[in-house]
Amino acid sequence: MPAKPAWLLHIPEIVTMLESFEVPVVDRASIERLFGLRRRRAIELLHHFGGYQAGRTFLIDRRSLIEQLKQGNAGEDFRREARRRERLEQAIEQLRRQHAAARIRIPVDPERIPRKLAELDAVDLAPGQLRIAFTGAADLLAKLYQLSQVAGNDFEGFCAAVESGWSKRLR
Repeated sequence: MPAKPAWLLHIPEIVTMLESFEVPVVDRASIERLFGLRRRRAIELLHHFGGYQAGRTFLIDRRSLIEQLKQGNAGEDFRREARRRERLEQAIEQLRRQHAAARIRIPVDPERIPRKLAELDAVDLAPGQLRIAFTGAADLLAKLYQLSQVAGNDFEGFCAAVESGWSKRLR
């Protein structure tokens, strides 16, 4: 599938600039600057929008171009490209957040992971509440990891503690 034109999402700005022009026609050089294109692609675009050649110069009626761009702005290509760009930006943002989270190192000593809920430090489990004392993001994640390991090691005991409202004072 060929790449979508980079100018497609800039149609509203291009139309605004074209509306500010006071000339009846737009030439190839103006199309190059407005759309951010090279000579050959600008000529192809002029042909696509119904431009014509006057001598050695390619021209297009400014009003006609504005109307066609406005129709294209409301068209399916524009909406599809806008949705694609939005999904891409969301995916990039998600990857950025995941990358930042992956850089956090959780200090875990496998020899010191508690096997029972009573062995957990700085964790208070009360009816409907979980309180954890921590000194930073890495410390909090380490304590949550330890809690998950305790739950995994003795799931029945963990469930019983949660249901009975087991409580241990924070240290």
